[in-house]
Amino acid sequence: MDNQEIENYIAASRIRTGRRRKRDALKQRDRQLLQYNRKRKELWLAWRNRGYTELTPPVMKGYIRCFVLREDVARSRDGDFFRELLKKINTYDYSHRKDFKVKKRRRGRKIHVLREQHLLQPTEYFFKKMKLTPKEVNCFEERIRYCKNGIDQIKYFVVKEPWRFVLQVRPNMVTRQRVVAPELCSAIDQLDNYLKRHQMEHRIWKVTRSQQSSRRRWLPERKDPFKKYTLQQLLQEEWYE
Repeated sequence: MDNQEIENYIAASRIRTGRRRKRDALKQRDRQLLQYNRKRKELWLAWRNRGYTELTPPVMKGYIRCFVLREDVARSRDGDFFRELLKKINTYDYSHRKDFKVKKRRRGRKIHVLREQHLLQPTEYFFKKMKLTPKEVNCFEERIRYCKNGIDQIKYFVVKEPWRFVLQVRPNMVTRQRVVAPELCSAIDQLDNYLKRHQMEHRIWKVTRSQQSSRRRWLPERKDPFKKYTLQQLLQEEWYE
C-alpha cells in the first residue's frame, strides 16, 4: 500500500494519528481549565453575596462627617429643593478623631491640620450623567483647572452658594457586619494556589480572552452607510440610476 492509500485508510477508520491525539489532549485540558475558571467565579460570587449579620448592640467605629442644610435654609421656602440637591452632591469622610485633623510637616515640625472637605465637584463627563433638573443645573458654575503638565485643562462644576450647607460630625455607628465564611474562603485559597502552583493562569487567560476579541473591543466601530436601507430600496435606487 502506498502512502495515499494509508492516509485514506486512516481517515476512513477510527484510528487517531499522533497529531490528532495531541490536539484532543489539548482540548480536554482546555475544557478542564474552563471548569476551574467557572468554579472560581462561582466561589467569588458566593463570597460577595455572603450577606450581613446584625450587631446587637451597635458598635461605634470612629466618626463620620458630612454636609447638612443650614437651619435657616431648611426652614425656607426652597428647603425641599436644596435637600434633594444635597443628596446628589453630598460627600462623606471618616476618621478616628472627632476633630478630623491630620499630621502634616511644616518647617521640619509635625503639626495637626484640619482636613478639608468639599461638596461634590464633578467633571464635565460625570456632570452630564447626574440627571439634574434645569433648576439644579443653575446652582453650579463651571471652572477650569490645569493638569500637572500645565497644558491640559479639565472642566469641573462647583456649587455657586456653598454657604447653604454646613459640615456635621457624628459618631459612626456600625449596625451590621459581614458573615464569616471560613469554609468558602478556604475553598477559594485552595483553588487559587492550585492554579498558580501548576502555572495555569496564563492558559486560562488565553482561552477566555482571545486576541481577536480584545482587538475588536478597542477598534472603533465602522458605520455602514447602507445599513438603514432595505435590499428592495437599494435595488430600486440602482435601477433608477
